[in-house]
Amino acid sequence: MTFVHTLLSFLSRSMSFLGDFFGKLLSFLAYPLGWLIAFLDGIWYFLTVLFRIVVAVITIFVALFQFLGAMAFGFLRTIRSFLWVDFGSTPINYPSSSYTGLKLVSDVLGPTGLMTVVPMVLLAILWLLFVLRVFALFSDGGDVDA
Repeated sequence: MTFVHTLLSFLSRSMSFLGDFFGKLLSFLAYPLGWLIAFLDGIWYFLTVLFRIVVAVITIFVALFQFLGAMAFGFLRTIRSFLWVDFGSTPINYPSSSYTGLKLVSDVLGPTGLMTVVPMVLLAILWLLFVLRVFALFSDGGDVDA
């Protein structure tokens, strides 16, 4: 035998020994590592589902706040359209004589309070009746006489 052949056989046996050692070590550790991997997989699944739930809850609250904001904005826009009559921004195109007549009437009635005070008082009464009816709906069935 030559030196190279002896060296190669030694390396072959040592690599075979190391391969068998690591193979047996990994087969020995495979069962506990399998449980550890399953445990970590379960934790990861729990975190992903928890994240999805949090995202869904945040999405629901964002949609709720968008809805409530749109309702409040629409309510305020309706109140504004009740309180301030602007003939220039209405979608109705009056003929020039009708516009002149309406403008003249609003100019005459404006200082008297009929265009500002009376509609606000009537609107307040209307909203008071509305609130009473809403409270009657949420109460225990008692009728509100208004």
